[in-house]
Amino acid sequence: MIRAQIRDGVLVAAFAPWTRPFVRRAEMRVPAAAIREMRLESDPQALATGMHAGLLVSGFIKVGTWTGLDGVRRLVCARRDSPGVRIVLAERIDNVDELVLSVPDAAGLQARVMGANA
Repeated sequence: MIRAQIRDGVLVAAFAPWTRPFVRRAEMRVPAAAIREMRLESDPQALATGMHAGLLVSGFIKVGTWTGLDGVRRLVCARRDSPGVRIVLAERIDNVDELVLSVPDAAGLQARVMGANA
C-alpha cells in the first residue's frame, strides 16, 4: 500500500498505484527537519476523523485526506490490523499538517527518521 523510506534527509512516502487517486499524489516528500513529532500507532485508522475525501471502507481501510473539526488536515493511508505512524509536521506541506501511515516496520521507520533528524 505504501513504501516509506529516508533518502538524503527526506522522508519519501511512495503510494501504491491504486491508492494514488484517493491521496491525489504518487508520493509525499517531507524533509526530516520539518517533522515535529512522530508517534507509533497500534490503530492508525482511529486517527482519521472528520470530513474526508478519499476511500473509506469502515473498519478495514482509510485512504485519502481527513480534516478534523480542529482544522488539522491528515493525509491517511491506513488499514486494519497494521501498525503505523503519526507524523506531525512543523508546518503545512502540500496542504497537509499530519501523515497517518500504516507501514510494516513502523518502529524501524521511526528510528530512521529520528536518526536523520539528529
